[in-house]
Amino acid sequence: MERTFDPILVEVVKNEIAAITEEMAIAVWKTGRSAMMKTGDFATAMCDGQGRLIGQGYAAPFQLAFFIEMMPHILKKFGGKLKPGDVIVTNDPYAGITHMPDVAIIAPAFWKEKLVAFTLAYSHHTDIGGRFPGGFSSQCTEMYEEGLRLPTLKLYEGGVRNEALIDTILANVRVSDEWLGDVEAKIAGCWRGEQEVKALLDKYGVEAYQSSCDYLIDYSERATRAAIRAIPPGEYLYEDIFEDDGFGSDGIAMPLKLKLRADGDTLTVDFTGTGPQARGAINLPISMTKATVYGSVKSIVSPDVLTNVGFVRPINIVVPEGTLLNPRFPAAVGGRAPLFFRVFDVMYRALAKALPDRVPIPGEGGDVLHFTGQKADGTNFAMMDIYFGGWGGRPMKDGIDGVAPMSFGSYGTIPAELLEREYPIVVDGFGYVPDTAGAGKHRGSLSIYKQWRFLQPGHVMVRTNRLLRPSDGMAGGKPGALSTNILNPGDENQTLPRKAHMHMEVKAGDRIYHVISASGGHGDPLAREPEKVLTDVRDEKLTIAAAREQYGVVIDPNEFAVNWEQTTLLRQQRQPASLAAD
Repeated sequence: MERTFDPILVEVVKNEIAAITEEMAIAVWKTGRSAMMKTGDFATAMCDGQGRLIGQGYAAPFQLAFFIEMMPHILKKFGGKLKPGDVIVTNDPYAGITHMPDVAIIAPAFWKEKLVAFTLAYSHHTDIGGRFPGGFSSQCTEMYEEGLRLPTLKLYEGGVRNEALIDTILANVRVSDEWLGDVEAKIAGCWRGEQEVKALLDKYGVEAYQSSCDYLIDYSERATRAAIRAIPPGEYLYEDIFEDDGFGSDGIAMPLKLKLRADGDTLTVDFTGTGPQARGAINLPISMTKATVYGSVKSIVSPDVLTNVGFVRPINIVVPEGTLLNPRFPAAVGGRAPLFFRVFDVMYRALAKALPDRVPIPGEGGDVLHFTGQKADGTNFAMMDIYFGGWGGRPMKDGIDGVAPMSFGSYGTIPAELLEREYPIVVDGFGYVPDTAGAGKHRGSLSIYKQWRFLQPGHVMVRTNRLLRPSDGMAGGKPGALSTNILNPGDENQTLPRKAHMHMEVKAGDRIYHVISASGGHGDPLAREPEKVLTDVRDEKLTIAAAREQYGVVIDPNEFAVNWEQTTLLRQQRQPASLAAD
């Protein structure tokens, strides 16, 4: 029987679904135990009874791939065997998750004994056992070293908790109370979503709900196809080199090759030619590679397009098995983030060849300090502090300082007060590093520094992006500054090795000064309005000397004003060299 279409009802149901996933996110955020929950390293979503993703709540665009990739594994294992009160847990990178510290909770929702939806929540945990605290070091060589791998399992069955499974997990993680607290927060979020799903069905009935889901998925597909049709037909190539094998070895050059093919309303993303999987844990499982593609493409689609399963239908992804971006089990993947950020960069730069007036330079950051040990009272702790540098220069605007990249829309910064209250650490400083942004008509984001002081001895891991290759500019823009790490600045002032993942033991009183990479600028720096250069000088983001060197703008140090005569003369002297460089 053909369903009638009620546009008003569809719009109402769309917003009801959005509200459900947001309610779930609020429950997770309010009840989560770890600092990672408070910074937003989690996501919530909802699938219909067929397992099709129909809505995301508090989530970054790239995270929809996790949920889409997980559901076939869940349906294959539990299809037809689920009942009210069941709760599923998984952290398997070869079943949709992207590394084992990310733990997902999935709960089926029933209405009048009919399976009508799945509610989902995942978050990053500060530990998952294994060789290295945190579970995301690049120095593991197989998955068995990385921690406790949970295949798709029932944590609750018919409302009864699997205590044996819980006891086994807690015996293998370093901070068991925090681990369990975060899992219970996600369960609370899923149960909250289930309540709201039932209320939605009570209000509108299953027929209206299902037909609305069908329409919203089809609408998202049509809108995505329309965005792809705006790309001029053709092939757009971009290549890069990744320089870290997971161990900081010298002379590493692993190729990343991407070919985008726009053909009408479909987009093929082909990574054929990318290097073979690495021995270290830098590999991207296929779910993370797909997440990178989807998150990048979302940036060219209208913001009101729903991130559901319809969004991904026009996008074909080709990744040969056994490569860096689609490794074979049991390849280690825990330290995949630096490579993920690089592939994200490659995607944006290929898209920029197709749409130069629309696509910006992607953001920088995602650097991490992970600190584990014992507090003064003898209890164990595991702390993870993640922060970002900001967006790169855009075709029509500057980058934005101190925010997560575009595909990380839900991430924030952990307040220093929270870190200092929960863990034996002090944040001695946090701020911009002047003169580091990639110069351009529209400049990139600045580097941001953070300095931590440790009050207890412990084990530290620092994850750093952009240690060897800068964020290049576009359209004549200049690159941003590289990242750096210094142990005990001012005393030992020891510059640490340039490794993506660096492990070290610290003693009480030690300090680490970390600088996140800056992002590239967009357009010729000599085309930047001198007034904007002056504003950056007044905001202490740029020194007077750098204004002259990077932009050819002369600032009177006494008046704090542009010297227009000298600026015009200096720019005229430099302009031929600039044109030759372009």
